[in-house]
Amino acid sequence: MKNDKSSKTNKRNVLAKDIGNDKGTKNIKKDLLSKNEKRFKKLVQSQIPLSNDVFMVFAKNKRFCQEFLRVILQDKKLTVIDNDIQKNLPSAFSKNIVLDMLCKLGNGDIVNVEIQLTKEKGHARRIFTYASKIKSYLTEKGKKYKDLKDIIVVYLTKEDIFKKGSTVYEVEMNIVSDQKEKISKWDAGLKVYYVNTKGLTNKNINEYLKLLTDKTTVNKKYKETTSIKQEIFKIGGATMSKEMKTILDAIKAESKAEGMQQGTLNAVINMFKKGIIKITDAAKELGMSEKEFIKLAKA
Repeated sequence: MKNDKSSKTNKRNVLAKDIGNDKGTKNIKKDLLSKNEKRFKKLVQSQIPLSNDVFMVFAKNKRFCQEFLRVILQDKKLTVIDNDIQKNLPSAFSKNIVLDMLCKLGNGDIVNVEIQLTKEKGHARRIFTYASKIKSYLTEKGKKYKDLKDIIVVYLTKEDIFKKGSTVYEVEMNIVSDQKEKISKWDAGLKVYYVNTKGLTNKNINEYLKLLTDKTTVNKKYKETTSIKQEIFKIGGATMSKEMKTILDAIKAESKAEGMQQGTLNAVINMFKKGIIKITDAAKELGMSEKEFIKLAKA
């Protein structure tokens, strides 16, 4: 038993020594980079036109914006005269807002398209806040309220938020008496459409959204979207499009940065739990107090 304890102690000392030298550091970094590479590959494989960064490449193209909105808003004559992506609406007194896709239509109406692929609580308040900010930001001094154009919000999700099987849900604002009698619609110049890729009630929209939910589907009926999609999702390597390379490089850089931080944290916690390093050294390595480290180690 004594020899076993001595053997374990020696192994621990050797491991501690190895962790402290360059060779040990290289081994840890190599292991972390390997994990990051796997994570990166998963991220690359998950990219579809509706992925936020990729959709921004599509939305740069005015012809795509027009085709997209003609289908989603079911208006074949709709025209887009101006488009912008990641539009920042700053304010000195409130939270800055960044809009995914902002378009001005031929009739003067403004359309804001928001892509939300994750579940989010408070989406209704988010939509109302965004629309209010857009209205305020674009309203010229001296303009009469009655002359203000409509703000249209398209909130596009993968999940059916309302779980009724519909492709599109339109928000109606009504004036109702205290007797619960519906008087009329409340025309506040705001139209909101929730659109999702799960619903099956609108054949045209469902057919079009399929183009945006995978890398391979093509449909010549929607030539602008199909053309951009084929250009972006070329086979990897030398033939990969410049846009996709930029997107993937950004994802890779972010993935490595996040992975390295989490990997380093896990590695230090494991070394501490195995008795390889002291709590003082562990906390110092991570740039935090001993108290903060203990909380992390116990989590």
